[in-house]
Amino acid sequence: MVHRNSLIFLLTLSLLLVVNCGRKERSLFEEGKKWEMVGEKTKALYYYELSLRENPDYDPVLKRMGLLLAESNQSIATAIFYLEKYHKQKKDDTEVQRELFRLYLTTGYEKEALEILEEIRFQGKKETLEFFETTYLCLTRGFKQKDYLLTLEKSPLAGDPYYAPWVRACETK
Repeated sequence: MVHRNSLIFLLTLSLLLVVNCGRKERSLFEEGKKWEMVGEKTKALYYYELSLRENPDYDPVLKRMGLLLAESNQSIATAIFYLEKYHKQKKDDTEVQRELFRLYLTTGYEKEALEILEEIRFQGKKETLEFFETTYLCLTRGFKQKDYLLTLEKSPLAGDPYYAPWVRACETK
């Protein structure tokens, strides 16, 4: 009887610890999101870091940290680290795929960019795939730049504010 009560007590305690830890990482993440929404990126990163201390694999934080850090040229390696860690957990997140693709291309990681391109190929989004392929070829090949640029400019994605810099990068190559 005493053994059974001890077992129930330990199971209950374990459950409470798991629930509390989950709440803490989530509340720190939510606090970080609040700061990010008002443009306080440094404070947001601080709370995201605290959340990761609670759970180093908490995927919402990995994504936000990676995307925020990707905005700074001085933090590209760290951004790639967080986005890759997230991407291992969530392969079909298009936002993370495109950001990793961009970061890989701008830092010379062609092999990794091709792996992302292959993932996109199997997702079946034709216009996205064509845009990514053309961008890859434009930025990594030293010939047919005008042809690649023309294809990019005709793409429905060329007007998207996120993809417009990709077209400009091809223009300046």
